[in-house]
Amino acid sequence: MTPEGQAALDEIRESRGYTLPFHEILAEANPEFLTRYSQLASFVLFGDEEGRAIDLKTRYLILVGITTAVKGDREGIEFAATRAVQNGASWTEVYEAAFLAALPAGIPAFEGACRTFAELKSGTGVVKQDELPPK
Repeated sequence: MTPEGQAALDEIRESRGYTLPFHEILAEANPEFLTRYSQLASFVLFGDEEGRAIDLKTRYLILVGITTAVKGDREGIEFAATRAVQNGASWTEVYEAAFLAALPAGIPAFEGACRTFAELKSGTGVVKQDELPPK
């Protein structure tokens, strides 16, 4: 891996607390693409609230619903749920955001999210909670 690829991975780990397999592949295949993708994702997810129509807690709740609806990866659901709670959401709000996804995506999508929530809360999730940076 090039130094640029490693630097991009290090930055993602620092801001998110983990990397995903696709980050590793992009770091190797095209570090510039990974860097630009990460900058966009960081702005959309973590960007300042000033001038934004949706507060950070709500952005993460929306992300829980979207990730559930597209039957997203466990890491994405865990990350969005954790960040929503870190930013003031209750677990009931997280569950409701995921349940709303069941309407367009079907109950199996919600069931998958529920399994992910159970693993996350039991400490057996993919995203290690103690490794996430504070909000």
